[in-house]
Amino acid sequence: LGHQWTLRIYPGGTSNSDDEMVSLFLKKVSNKGIKIDLGFSVKDSNGKDRRHHAYILENNVARSIVSMNGQWNFVVARSSYGKVDFARRSIILDHLVEGSLVIEVRMRLAEPAKTIPSPFIPENPACNAIQKMFMDEKSSDVVFEVQHRNDGESNPEKKAKMSPTTFYAHRLILQTCAPQLAEMCGGPMENGSSPPVPISIPNVTPKIFHHILNYVYGGEMA
Repeated sequence: LGHQWTLRIYPGGTSNSDDEMVSLFLKKVSNKGIKIDLGFSVKDSNGKDRRHHAYILENNVARSIVSMNGQWNFVVARSSYGKVDFARRSIILDHLVEGSLVIEVRMRLAEPAKTIPSPFIPENPACNAIQKMFMDEKSSDVVFEVQHRNDGESNPEKKAKMSPTTFYAHRLILQTCAPQLAEMCGGPMENGSSPPVPISIPNVTPKIFHHILNYVYGGEMA
């Protein structure tokens, strides 16, 4: 992992150890920070773990992630991590392999914390589909005509020459979202009937009626 380590064993324990206890520390010699999962185990003659402890080490600070044998204490000083009371000497002696103490040290780079992805919630396409039907002449079955208002024009001939603005709509949408406009459309159209007769909308400008009808189809008021 690009770092140097030493394993230190104190058969008689340290000054803080209980009687008959062995102390065990893993020291990181290099000063560069690292985040790893590490642990060490005492192996018996069958290769089984008899004492095992593990940590997460990040930026030279260790914290416990496993305590296999009850409560235990950390000693954190000069990048050393371990237990002052690792195990009783009698237990260590019982697990010697041909007179040797076998300790396995395991290290691996710690995985970053996994973020839980947000659940996928598909967007309901109904609103967008209805908004796309706004002013769609091909699918419409209702036609509105709004006359241009020009109150400042005094010439009656000019007023008469201004053609109305045509708006296309759908009876079903009006019945659901704008009942007042739907009532102006009369009864249902018969199959095979001629194009709908335009419905005149008085006392409103085309711009205002455009905003009203757009809002009925799910648009926002500007």
